[in-house]
Amino acid sequence: MEDLKTKVVLITGASSGIGEGIAYTFARNGAALSITGRNKENLDKVAEKCKKEGAAKVISIIGDLAKTEDIERIVEETASKLGQIDVLINNAGVGVRGGVENATIEDFDHVYKINVRAPYYLIQKCVPHLKKTKGCVVNVSSCFSNMTMVFALHYSMGKCALDHLTKSAALELAKYEIRVNGVNPGMTPTPLVDKAFTSEQQRAALYKEYSSKTPLGNQLMTVEEIADAVLFLSSSGSRSITGTSLLVDRGRNLAGV
Repeated sequence: MEDLKTKVVLITGASSGIGEGIAYTFARNGAALSITGRNKENLDKVAEKCKKEGAAKVISIIGDLAKTEDIERIVEETASKLGQIDVLINNAGVGVRGGVENATIEDFDHVYKINVRAPYYLIQKCVPHLKKTKGCVVNVSSCFSNMTMVFALHYSMGKCALDHLTKSAALELAKYEIRVNGVNPGMTPTPLVDKAFTSEQQRAALYKEYSSKTPLGNQLMTVEEIADAVLFLSSSGSRSITGTSLLVDRGRNLAGV
């Protein structure tokens, strides 16, 4: 997309999974990228591939989104090294298994710190920059925010909160012509799922059950499909869209739990 060639895009959680795919998609469209994550080796590999894919410029910033000072440093370093911020993509997330009976309060705090608190603070710190560029925010949420999945209670609750943040921020920031939207992916095989379901047998059973209820193709999502939706919501093609949580799930929500 031509309009992205002049844009600076900040992507969190870009060292693997959906964030990695988003980085490559924006690189192929000529954007300048600030990619963040905790795994330096992985992030360096992603940065090198982004350069080969056509990114105008790439900087990588190691940071832990559980730390306020790291969030502040990520935003400041992006703006100082790349000159501006046009698009913030809040992609980083964590997940844990468990419900009311068997998950811990420590799990709850960790999930909310990364999946809710960090996006909130990143948006807040980016607002002064997004005002100047009349930029936008895309929050990567989940189809689980619309489904009752007791095995992933903390994760689902956090994504519900993120969807509400999307709507509230969109309404508040519209006066600056800053758009805020979300993408709610269906289940996508990523390292996040691997960590939550360490057993290959558990993952296979989950994927099979989930896919069997997916109307469009009876299959899981791909990283590339999610990245394409994020790209659209960051482009001029979505210039009249704000406050939307876009389900990209092959119709899985239509089938219920």
